[in-house]
Order: sequence, then structure tokens, then C-alpha cells
Amino acid sequence: MTKPIEPDSEPWDDVLERLQPVLERIFKLYGLSERQAEETVEEACRVLVGKRLWRRSPEISLLHVVLERCERLKEEEERLEDSPS
Repeated sequence: MTKPIEPDSEPWDDVLERLQPVLERIFKLYGLSERQAEETVEEACRVLVGKRLWRRSPEISLLHVVLERCERLKEEEERLEDSPS
């Protein structure tokens, strides 16, 4: 899993290491490819760094954003499957 590059990235390394088993289960549950999983983590980290939310509760904040992204991807995939070809 790709780790974000930030000036104070050590906390992210710790958070991602602690959450890796949970994230892997989430990505498997949603059927995300490795590329989609990496992009999801990168996007979540960018969102959290931009909002500085990670300082309060990094694990919960990251999981929240990751789950939102997974839901969005699932909805997009379902929409594509339901649309007439």
C-alpha cells in the first residue's frame, strides 16, 4: 500500500501500519483492485491532511474517508452495470 509523502509522515506510517489488516479487509469486501486501494488511501490522506482532521483521531478519520470512497466506487460500478449498453 502506498504511503503519502508529507513533511510529518511518521504518524501516517504508524496509522497505516496499524490499520493495514482492516484496510485490506475493507478493500477485499468492496472488491477494489490494488490500484484502486492505493488511490483510495492516497485520496483519504490528502483529504485528511487538508482538513487536519487526522490529528484528533487518525484511525477513525482515515477509515471514515476510506469507507466513503469505497461506497462511492461501489455505487459508480452499480450504476454502470445498470445502465443500458
